[in-house]
Amino acid sequence: MKTAFSFDTVNTRYQEPNRNRVESKYYWEELIRLTSAGGFEAIELPFDLGFMGARCAFPFSQVALDVKYGGAEGFKSLLAESGITKIAGLQGTAFPAGDADRYVGGFRMLGSRMLEHAKRLGCDYAVISASPEVASLGGLPEKKEELLEKLAGALNELAEEAGDVKLCVRGEYWGILRGAELPKFMEKVDKRVYINVDLAHAAIAGEDPVRFIKACGGRIGSVTLTDTSFHDEDACWKGPNPQFPKSCPTQVFRDLGEGEIDLRAVLGALKEQGYDGWLTVSNRQTKDVSRGILRARYTLKKEA
Repeated sequence: MKTAFSFDTVNTRYQEPNRNRVESKYYWEELIRLTSAGGFEAIELPFDLGFMGARCAFPFSQVALDVKYGGAEGFKSLLAESGITKIAGLQGTAFPAGDADRYVGGFRMLGSRMLEHAKRLGCDYAVISASPEVASLGGLPEKKEELLEKLAGALNELAEEAGDVKLCVRGEYWGILRGAELPKFMEKVDKRVYINVDLAHAAIAGEDPVRFIKACGGRIGSVTLTDTSFHDEDACWKGPNPQFPKSCPTQVFRDLGEGEIDLRAVLGALKEQGYDGWLTVSNRQTKDVSRGILRARYTLKKEA
């Protein structure tokens, strides 16, 4: 199994440094060097349709890469100069909408654009979230079955576009495909679409990560190594801003090795399933991203 570090560790809404610094190209150039120094030769990028505009240097959209980095090839050259040899994959979330047709339309467009971008960057996988926060979906949860049928149809269409990129579906703990709902839903979807296993999201949704991996079986296309010690006893998943619930004194997520997930057991379960793809670390707790990189490397060295 191969390891990568996700740049979604930089939470551009909540974490330090300040917004102006994060929007600067020099910040990302330094982060690339630090990621390489931490022993990672591959990264994962969040995907954005380009709404941030050309002024922003977040390397998350084709617009930003074209304006700030000399296009996809220029960005890959920048990575290579620092020892990053691969962009393992992308991950993105569709915007919420007030009705099923509008939401699925946005989901379909995001998936198509993300697959195009993944091919341009030479990625192995692209992870699309099954839904944003339930609280942001308005009345959609009341029409869950209708929505799921339309999502399955959209994913089947996207499977035709994926080519050599593994299209993977992620189920967050705050979404309509949380926990065990995801493997059941995927039975309706083209076998060319895979499951993304996110350890923390599975655990918070009430699933033992090892059992969840076995339930997904050979359908696993990518794995996101996250950690948590959060137990959602107050059903925070139904409310607004579930990543920072009012009843919890700290964040929901912990950096890898700082929470309760048994990483060694998880890696053993993946080997039993014959999984040999990417293990992508996403450390969403730390405000110091360089510390998050080092924590990730230490934990992988200790547990792998």
